[in-house]
Amino acid sequence: MSSLELTDSRQSRADFVFVYIAYALRYLYLLLLIPFYGRVLGVEGYGLVLAAMSLMNMVWLFVNWGFSTTGTRAIATAAPARYAELFGEHFMARAILGVIAVLGAAIAIALSPVLSADPLTAVLALALGIVSAFNLGWYFTGSGRPRSSVKLEVLGFAISLLLILTLVRNQDDADLVLASLLCSGLAALAVAHWWIRDEIARPPFELKAGLELIRSSSTIFLYSGSSVLLIASSTYLLSILSTQAEVGAFGAAERLVAVGLSMMGPAGQIFVPRITAMFLQDANAAYGLVRKAMFLLVGIGLCGLACSLLLGHWIVPLIFGAGFERSVPILQYLAFVFPLSAISLVLSSYVLIPLHKENTLAKVALFGAAVNLLCAIPLGIAHGALGMAIARIAGELVVLVGLIYSCRKMGILARLFDFR
Repeated sequence: MSSLELTDSRQSRADFVFVYIAYALRYLYLLLLIPFYGRVLGVEGYGLVLAAMSLMNMVWLFVNWGFSTTGTRAIATAAPARYAELFGEHFMARAILGVIAVLGAAIAIALSPVLSADPLTAVLALALGIVSAFNLGWYFTGSGRPRSSVKLEVLGFAISLLLILTLVRNQDDADLVLASLLCSGLAALAVAHWWIRDEIARPPFELKAGLELIRSSSTIFLYSGSSVLLIASSTYLLSILSTQAEVGAFGAAERLVAVGLSMMGPAGQIFVPRITAMFLQDANAAYGLVRKAMFLLVGIGLCGLACSLLLGHWIVPLIFGAGFERSVPILQYLAFVFPLSAISLVLSSYVLIPLHKENTLAKVALFGAAVNLLCAIPLGIAHGALGMAIARIAGELVVLVGLIYSCRKMGILARLFDFR
């Protein structure tokens, strides 16, 4: 191994350790806030926050439109001289979709009895979604600075935690929760732009370039955006189909699952840019790194499944307090998402996207999203939160089967599991 390769390997390990330590702090942040929400806001107050956060996630995912993936991939192989140009394209594309998101969110708020009853909380959720979509995580990750991205996230956690614990006092303070998150998001966004002010000096803001980026990212959005958007909208959809208590029960369980799935995120910040570059230089080495990532993420997924099944009846009351017993069976159903999502994440984000197989991903994701939606509406009406959990599993399973079939057909599985 050359000295350059040795240095790069050490840097990768150092980045990996740093990112996971920072994500441990994120986990601690959620472990502090989730019990606080459950005990201070109660089932119905927390249900309102979760419905608002669902709206926020839908806005975020729509305005982001797969740009994080395309941006990370583009900047990972771009010269620093092109950074300002890429920044300008992404800013314009998000601005265009942000205007559309405001109109769509207004309709979504009107359709939901839960959100329309508290319009201030809903509007704050809309603003938070747009601010979140403009975050520069893609810029730092793609340019080989994952530590900067994580530092900004930790800064946001610290600000929001301080504000929420200081301001939120009872079940009527859902708007203060969203306001605190919005303030922290704006602060982190301002710091991010300050850090790269010299790199993005005089970026070109061209409408044509923004529209072209939307067009070129549409296929990735159809994969990552459509499936994740439907998952993010599950709580919102339940706010239309069922009661606020059911929203709280489902949202609490789904929140725990989301925390577990977030532990897979740091690996992507380290592996994906390197795998993308390696596929251009040495495909065998790229597949070797993908194998390591798969073992890590599937291991995390199986741990999440085991902990949820064996400890769910103890974890839920401990974290949320009384009134959330209904969340225990929902969590145990949703736990099967952990291993399914881990394998799907590797096959899609670590292999097919770096290989520019977005069309295949889009077809699989749209079919999985359709199955999820077709199951969610009747099951949500008939069984409330439990039905929504079953629909989520059905959608995840369909996506995984489709990805495995597609990868096998293209010969990717044969190369991925060729240990020679």
